[in-house]
Order: sequence, then C-alpha cells, then structure tokens
Amino acid sequence: MRGFAVFHILLLCQCWTWAHSKADNDAAQTLDQGLQVEIQGVETNQAESTNQTNGTVDLWAELKELRDMTIELNTCHELRVEVVRRELRISSAEKEMEEIKSENAGKERQINKYDGILLNPDQPKVAFSLGLTNAGRLGPYNTDITLRFSKILKNYGQAYNPDTGVFTAPVRGAYYFRFTFCEINNAHWMGIHLYHNSKIIMTNYDRSNTYYETMSNGVILELERGDVVYMVLQAPYTVYDDHRNYSTFTGFLLFQL
Repeated sequence: MRGFAVFHILLLCQCWTWAHSKADNDAAQTLDQGLQVEIQGVETNQAESTNQTNGTVDLWAELKELRDMTIELNTCHELRVEVVRRELRISSAEKEMEEIKSENAGKERQINKYDGILLNPDQPKVAFSLGLTNAGRLGPYNTDITLRFSKILKNYGQAYNPDTGVFTAPVRGAYYFRFTFCEINNAHWMGIHLYHNSKIIMTNYDRSNTYYETMSNGVILELERGDVVYMVLQAPYTVYDDHRNYSTFTGFLLFQL
C-alpha cells in the first residue's frame, strides 16, 4: 500500500514535469514564431528602404545625366552658332576677294592697255617744255600777239617751233598742255588765250596784287595730224619772265588715236 502511494506520487510528478515542459515548449515555439515575424518585418522594411534608396540613387543619376545632356546640347548649340558666324565671315571675305580680284583684273587690263600705248615703239615721242624769255616784261601791246617761248628746256620730236611759237601735232592723238604765267607789278594785268587752230580753248586773267603773282591752267586736247596749238598775249595785258622761268609752256602726246 505504501509502495503504491509512492508510485502514484512519482507518476504525478512526472506528469507535472511533462506538462510544464510542454508549456515551456509551446511558449518557446510561440516566441520563436513571433521573432520570425518580427525578423521578416524588419527584412521587409529593409528591402523597401533599400528599394527606396536605390530608386533615389537612380533618380539622381537620371537627373545628372539630363543635366549633362543639357550642358552638352547648349555647347553644341553654341558651336553651331559659332560655325554659322564663321561661315558668314568666310562667305563675306570670299565675296570681297572676288570683288578685289575683279577690280584688279580691270585695273590690270587698263595698265596693260596704257603700257601698250606708252611702250609702243611705233608711237612717236612728242614732248616739250619751254620758258618764255629772259627779257623781263612783255607788253602791253596794241594788238594780240602770239607768244614765242624762246627758252627750249626740252623739245622731243621737234613739234614746237620757237620761231613762230606754234606747236604742230605730228600724229592724231590725245595731247596734254599746261602753262604758267607771272607778273611782278600790281599796276599790271595778265591776259592769256590758249588756241587750238583758230579756236580759243582757254582764257585766263589775273592781276598782280603782290610783288609776284602767277596763274596756271591745263587741258587735254584731241588733235588731228597737222593741228596747231599756241599761246596768245591779249592787248593791253602784260606778262613777266626772266632767267628763273616764271612763265612756262609744256605739252606732250598722251597716246595716239
């Protein structure tokens, strides 16, 4: 009887131990499940946070790429504008160059033409330069007189005759003539005609308001062979010359026609 009671007590202890152990196991299992849920939640949050972080990083990367593209586009636009400007400058320079070439070509043709005229060995050499006199004042006279320039400085072609005071054109062409006259007394007037054949081409008047007064003029004439040119002192005017050649007459053939 006593042994049965002991056995019964041991059996109760074993049952309590088993029941307590089972309760502990259940609690531990429940705790473990809770921890796993928490861990999964943390992992989920970490994954979401990582995804958000990655998304933010990707967004910044895209923004940076867009910024770089914008800068590159602006640079390309500026380069295009500069290229257009340079093309316009080059086009303008080429146009100016063509105009200069055309102008130079025209001038070269003219130069060649005049060189051909001036260097033509068949063209006669006609030029004269004369001084009036060493006698001082000429005039006044009661009638017009042809001035005979007696001082021959140059007379290429001998077309000017100092005995008559007349230049005779040896060939048909364009001729240039120029004269200068002087007076040294304010009581006198100068009056000069330049004649082509019997036609007055030019007339000059001047008064000596100072001790030395000069007047000059020039003209280009188209002359036929045998035409004459000469200077006439009008009555009652005067002119002056001496060894210093104040009064002169010059002419030469420009080119034949």
